[in-house]
Amino acid sequence: MKVAIPVCGNRVSTVFDAADELLMVETGPGVAPEQSRARWKEDTVIARTAHIRESGVQVLICGALSGSVARMLNAAGVRVIPFIRGTVDEVLEAFCNGTLSGRHFFLPGCTPCEGQGRRRRLRGGCK
Repeated sequence: MKVAIPVCGNRVSTVFDAADELLMVETGPGVAPEQSRARWKEDTVIARTAHIRESGVQVLICGALSGSVARMLNAAGVRVIPFIRGTVDEVLEAFCNGTLSGRHFFLPGCTPCEGQGRRRRLRGGCK
């Protein structure tokens, strides 16, 4: 599975548009994760979205992003897990362990509301 995370340094970028680099992680059962980083060459959100799609990314874990960008990525078959914060290592470990739904991973004010009928599905897993 190919997972992409827009990053600033060693942390998930708070805003998709403001990320300096894109971290790509190839992972699977019984396979050591392979990571590669690349500085964004694309300036526009549309070009960045196209780059993610063309790179074969299956899951994007990111901070804040607009609904239109999330819809474009979803339409391209990319599962988007938005409003996430933390270090890259913590977030990847939580994703692979299926524990990314912990409240401490959500950006402030972006925690799913309990009992309101909407629940984000953040079950991860590197299977």
